[in-house]
Amino acid sequence: MGCPERAVLLWDLNGATLELAPPGGFPQLDPDVCRELPRMGARYAFNGILTGWAHSQVSEIGLAVPNCHVWGQLASEHWDWRTQTRHELVAPSSGLSMAHAKLHKVVQALRLDTECIYAKSHSLAFLYPVDTDRGVVEQLLGELGEIAEAAGDLTLLQDRGFVKLAPAGLDKKVALQRILDECVPFEPSVIMNAGDMPDRVIMDELDRRRREDGTPTLKVGVRNLRDGVDLFVPGPPRGVLPFIRALGGASV
Repeated sequence: MGCPERAVLLWDLNGATLELAPPGGFPQLDPDVCRELPRMGARYAFNGILTGWAHSQVSEIGLAVPNCHVWGQLASEHWDWRTQTRHELVAPSSGLSMAHAKLHKVVQALRLDTECIYAKSHSLAFLYPVDTDRGVVEQLLGELGEIAEAAGDLTLLQDRGFVKLAPAGLDKKVALQRILDECVPFEPSVIMNAGDMPDRVIMDELDRRRREDGTPTLKVGVRNLRDGVDLFVPGPPRGVLPFIRALGGASV
């Protein structure tokens, strides 16, 4: 708050602004967070959402708002609110179209629902019921692992009821570096990130920058990320809202 004209504020989508939804469900956006986030960008130099979601999804749920950048698909793409334009920061995987066709065949062969395949510009995701037979899940993972290996530049990510083929070597640490190199035209006075457990890697990178480069950082843990952060706030729908309002200069 002492040097807002060079501050960089990053918000995780799932951890900071949305209620988590069950696999196959749709997360709920806190409308007050949606109203408050633009105030961050009016006060601070760079305010934005860094997420594995695509910009199109962020826009669909109503969070492509004024004064708020969107770095979608782990900063593979950037939606600049100032120009209302989206541009790619990295090229999509050359093996993505082949992977899409193979993924469809695998899902169909396992008698799972091909309607739950979601194609983004840089990745493929598939949601399956959490009670799916373990043997079927293992077969799915094996087949997708082979698809990723054949593509050469994709990696397989897994969570409960969810698998994704995404660009290899891409995580939030890499995303942060890309944002600072390609989007932020100055040395930040501070870098803040607010996120939950999957954001552990970016918190570790902020630790390194603080320790080795002397860069001021603020690590805000949300929901299930309590250890090793500077500040912990409960998860959505209301937990992060007082913090956002305080940053915006409102009384809480």
